[in-house]
Amino acid sequence: MIVEKIEALKRSRIEQWPVRSNRASDLGHDCIRYLVLNRIRWQEKTLHDVNLQTIFDEGNLHEKAVLRDLQDAGLNIIEQQRAFEWPEYQITGHIDAKLAVNGNVIPLEIKSSSPFMWQSLNTIQDLYKGKYHYLRKYPAQMTCYLLMDEKPEGLFLFKNKQTGALKEIPMSLDYDLGEKLLKKAEAINKHVADGTLPDCIPYDEQICGDCGFEHICLPDVKRDALEIQTDPELEAKIERWFELKSHKSEYDTLDKEVKAQLKNQEKIVIGDYLIMGKIVQRKGFTVADGEYWKTTIKLLEV
Repeated sequence: MIVEKIEALKRSRIEQWPVRSNRASDLGHDCIRYLVLNRIRWQEKTLHDVNLQTIFDEGNLHEKAVLRDLQDAGLNIIEQQRAFEWPEYQITGHIDAKLAVNGNVIPLEIKSSSPFMWQSLNTIQDLYKGKYHYLRKYPAQMTCYLLMDEKPEGLFLFKNKQTGALKEIPMSLDYDLGEKLLKKAEAINKHVADGTLPDCIPYDEQICGDCGFEHICLPDVKRDALEIQTDPELEAKIERWFELKSHKSEYDTLDKEVKAQLKNQEKIVIGDYLIMGKIVQRKGFTVADGEYWKTTIKLLEV
């Protein structure tokens, strides 16, 4: 009863709003097509689920807790959630806060992370070269703030969700990155003005797999697939594979058959299904013992 009420509350917070600008928090996204779709077809974006909304809510709670701790520690925190706008490039955003230290005002961004991720982040290069695309968006976000506020340096504070420990990662203004972001913003704005879309990026499971516009782009991925095969028998198995996810016993048997036939197929289309495959190394295993072929099957919505 209690859990259901909380889930209902979080579900009510899942909303879709028009996107009228290039958000600083998104401008570092690896896919410019996503950024354009976010502007011109925002209403078609698939809404996230309750689990992701819970993660967002937790992030907000951690941010408020960190700001409170900073203030309780006697640090001078100013301009919380100050909005920014750069009309020339249609860039907007808001900074978590600013830290006033010895006459200097430093833009501050607070990020919460898992213990494993927290441990792996120690320098700004760990963000520039982050394994996950959302990490690579952080330097772009800070760069936009530093450019708009004409500040030479910003600061990230990462909080370990499990222990509450904090870690500082300073960032100096990166003019090269700033120039790339402004050119990207100009390209996005031109597509928006012309009502056009950039080409799809090469399919990337990490970026495309959870994208809210996946249903729009996958038909183009189908056309661009390396190979389109006609195999009615295998297509029928894949259709049944989708149907049987809730019927574990038969699903497991068919899953093995389908995966065996699809092994070593890197990128093909069979009927309405996009098949992606790659070699994956299990953590903690030697190369000889830990390698296996991972197959991903997605339904194309044409």
